[in-house]
Amino acid sequence: MVNKNNEEMFKEIKLSKEESNRWINFHEKAYKQDKKIASKILIDSPRWSVIIAYYSMHNITKLYLAKIHNLKITGKNIHAKTLFFISKYVKKENKKIIPLLKKAKKEYDAITSSSIWLIPRLLKKGRDERSKTQYYDSSKAEKSNMELMQTAQYFIDNFMKPYIEIMEELINVT
Repeated sequence: MVNKNNEEMFKEIKLSKEESNRWINFHEKAYKQDKKIASKILIDSPRWSVIIAYYSMHNITKLYLAKIHNLKITGKNIHAKTLFFISKYVKKENKKIIPLLKKAKKEYDAITSSSIWLIPRLLKKGRDERSKTQYYDSSKAEKSNMELMQTAQYFIDNFMKPYIEIMEELINVT
């Protein structure tokens, strides 16, 4: 899953000591706020609920990369960079991640793999769903608000929540 071309394209940027606490605090607040808001606005705006749920996943990933690996993910291609670095570092953390994935698998029937690649796949699925939701998609244009709410609730329950639970455990474990 880690592409050599991306390794050349995405250089690691380490956080300075001065910036580290501010960066970590910002992303910790952001993912928690996004997680809370995603559920709150589900009925009024299922589309924005999915978008915000993805950003909760994105922000906790950036929090993990900053807090555990001292990485700053910013700039052009930020979503691709985040996916690249979570893929790279999740491989290095597999002894800690496998038990968390097994625990998440028991709690969330929708997750059927205990592969360490589940983490980047969940984030990629989140990014894909956010894109499909945020931009025009003819297959969703005719759906009722109830169908959109069900889709958004499914996304929150089966992608955002398990992903955040795993990442929270990783941040606390390491």
